[in-house]
Amino acid sequence: MNQFRKYARFIVLSILFGMLIISFGLWGVGDMLKAAGRSTEVAHVGGTKIPLYGWVGGAPVYATEVREQFNRQLEAIQRQTGQRPEQEQALRYGLHVRALEEVIQRAVLDYAVQEFGLIISDEEVRAAIARNPAFQGTGGSFDPLLYRNRLQQARISEPQFVIDMRREMAASQLFGVVRADGLAPVSLRNDIFMLESEKRTAETIYVPDAIVVDVPKPTPEQLNTYFEANKAKFQVPEFRAFSYVMITVDDVESQVAVTADALRQEFEARAAEFGTPEKRDVDQAMTDNEDKAKAIIAAVQGGKSLEDAAKEVTGNADGVIKLGPVTKKDLPPGPLADGIFGLSEGIAAAPIQSPLGWHIVRINKIEAGKSVPFEEVKEKLEKDLKAQQAPDLLIKLVTDFERVLGRTQSMKAAAEDLGLKVRTYENVDARGQDAAGKQVVIGPAASELVQAAFATRESAESELLETQRGEYFIVHTDRITPARTPALSEVEAKAVESWQAVERRKLADEKVKQAVEKANAGTDFDALAKELGVEARITKPVTRFEADAGNYLSQPVVQELFKLTPDKTQSVRTGDGSVLVRVKSVEPPDLAKDKDQLDRFGKQLDTMVANDLILQLVAALRAKYGVTVDEAAFQATFAPQQ
Repeated sequence: MNQFRKYARFIVLSILFGMLIISFGLWGVGDMLKAAGRSTEVAHVGGTKIPLYGWVGGAPVYATEVREQFNRQLEAIQRQTGQRPEQEQALRYGLHVRALEEVIQRAVLDYAVQEFGLIISDEEVRAAIARNPAFQGTGGSFDPLLYRNRLQQARISEPQFVIDMRREMAASQLFGVVRADGLAPVSLRNDIFMLESEKRTAETIYVPDAIVVDVPKPTPEQLNTYFEANKAKFQVPEFRAFSYVMITVDDVESQVAVTADALRQEFEARAAEFGTPEKRDVDQAMTDNEDKAKAIIAAVQGGKSLEDAAKEVTGNADGVIKLGPVTKKDLPPGPLADGIFGLSEGIAAAPIQSPLGWHIVRINKIEAGKSVPFEEVKEKLEKDLKAQQAPDLLIKLVTDFERVLGRTQSMKAAAEDLGLKVRTYENVDARGQDAAGKQVVIGPAASELVQAAFATRESAESELLETQRGEYFIVHTDRITPARTPALSEVEAKAVESWQAVERRKLADEKVKQAVEKANAGTDFDALAKELGVEARITKPVTRFEADAGNYLSQPVVQELFKLTPDKTQSVRTGDGSVLVRVKSVEPPDLAKDKDQLDRFGKQLDTMVANDLILQLVAALRAKYGVTVDEAAFQATFAPQQ
């Protein structure tokens, strides 16, 4: 059932509400469709393609739309995690494919809206906007100034908002054929609710394998038979000895020289980064003409508050908008930002005109910006400048190394010529561990070094390779010790230990089996635990989706618990032991007592069924129209820029 819920939630988010994005809530929502120019077509919904002519009918999907959706995904990740993924990383995770699918889904739905003749008139859009509580002022009537101000705060243009509203309303009509109310039968609702809400308390006993302490040693015949059947367990892996040269920025850092003038120029260019900009706590009222704006200012100068003055002139009790503390770059560039940051504290003596209207501004508080002295950041600037220049010198060193390597055909000779260090590892396996199992190849490039060493034949050198961190290395495989199956005499101690572990587990399982039989015959759990030399525990009440790990009730044990009848005991193997579990009590839900919870669950179930039907509808529409993807054009959309 949990999987069903997660799947339904994915449908809602990715299929339906991926298109119905406005939903009359503006906060944090960006444009879903741009009205900008088109680009290369990467897919087509419906229609017929005629050779040498192109598509006739259907709906195109353009590269710009897919790229914009891809960027929105990156921005969403950045808002959630604080970090924006690099494009290469995002492509590895398939976000570009997901973006294409989402844009295709919207195109399919748009095409369906067109095919079904669902038309949303301008009057209907205007009425829907007017009914939105977010745009209503005093008395519940639509306030045009508040409407424009809300859009400005949400960074959505009015034409774009109207386009999105029209698309949302049309899609709502299309999906309106699916009514969620009452879709799930009452009997199904009750049965699932009973299953999900039932709680059980268990008695548990944990029997570790270590309870068996008298495991005998194997006879020579037993040990030999076991070893022959399990040779793979004792195989000695292949070992390799290799040398390598790693070329990093550390090898060129000493060559980077940063002048005092360069440091000063860098400081001046990044001055804003090392200080805090001026902030101003701002309130504003807006009017659609200068006379009203001046009237509000005059009323404030006459002793009224900005709130009372704005209400008196505009009739809107919510006429004052608190922008809060803002920096100049937080505001749209132009007369409004320049005006606000040219004022002193208090009410502005004159209104400020912007493309949005006339602004009456009140400066509540000014927080002066702070600058950091050059000497405090000089060391950081020098480090940053060296880091900027080092990659060029690194590439030059790598080029020189390749040139000398080509002449000498020897990694060691080339390294000696350029003063680079040759490092060596003796006898490591494919995991970078020595014969004792100790990790000896360590560091950020450890796995890349080992992989190169095991991909290079004996007494040969690899190509010059680049790590994920932008460093360069070359490996010489000095010696290969092939993998082999040892003689029993070489690993006798390990083989004995392994045989005993298997036998210990068998004996422990036999004890557990006998304990289960005794429990099912009526033996009390406390007495059974005492006989085994362990303790019995009582868990807290859990549903089938919960656990109580402190009392040995892991999810596998919970699953077994909910299969048991109250008079039965069962065992579940978990790691190095087994758990005996028995039902102590069952708490079924009371449908009458839990009526409110049951009703909420019923609505959720109705919604899940409706979402499933919507998914089937979308899939059917996609199959009906057909979708053609231009794979080459799609890949080119995300190809690295040359």
